[in-house]
Amino acid sequence: MSISNLTGSNAAVIAQMNSASSASAANQANNTATSQAQLTGNLNTFLTMLTTQLKNQDPLSPTDSTQFTNQLVQYSEVEQQININSNLQTLIGLQKGSSQATAISYIGQAVSATGNSLPLENGQSNFSYTLPANATKVSITLQDSAGNTVATMSAPSATAGTHLISWNGTNSSGGQEPDGAYSISVAASDASGNPIAATTNVYGVVSGVTSDPTNGTQLQMGAVNVPLTNVTSILPASALTSTSSSSSTNTKA
Repeated sequence: MSISNLTGSNAAVIAQMNSASSASAANQANNTATSQAQLTGNLNTFLTMLTTQLKNQDPLSPTDSTQFTNQLVQYSEVEQQININSNLQTLIGLQKGSSQATAISYIGQAVSATGNSLPLENGQSNFSYTLPANATKVSITLQDSAGNTVATMSAPSATAGTHLISWNGTNSSGGQEPDGAYSISVAASDASGNPIAATTNVYGVVSGVTSDPTNGTQLQMGAVNVPLTNVTSILPASALTSTSSSSSTNTKA
């Protein structure tokens, strides 16, 4: 077996290991298991080839010590990367477990969350809009899951601050919309007609928890899934009833 060929092969394997290491760091969240297996496999291949090289080197012309040292240093770096990836995976697993445990504790509780996806349950829904400045005109539009406008509302207040609204599912024709997911759109403008950006919060009782790699941990509120990170507060059990009775809604026919 040629020593020069072994040395060249080692360089190629090391380059492949470094490439795999970079790919593993860039795709840690989605491809940890695949990258870890690739790194480990390349490391084992490198060790086998290095051992073979030492066994078959020419005693009269041994492997250059500098080159050999460099190979060992790179081996050490890849080994450290494998350990780092393993530790990161452990931390990610602990974080996911913590998030899911927190989410489960919300089941049965009323919460407030940022967003414009509104759950209508048992003919009742609650949301709020916040204006950063006083407006002269504010209108609220509700759409169903197909994007059809089902109702428009006259906002109860155009002053800066947060304003609570309840909607009982009555549409613009006076009929009753079925329970499900609806979207809220708030259009506000000042005296000069300049738009004012309003933010919305939705309220509901958490009935379940979902978790997947794409969307993370989400809370189920009726037909709407809300990211756990969007939750802004936990409300008293009577909060939704209180909000409903204290809010004014004007649905145009």
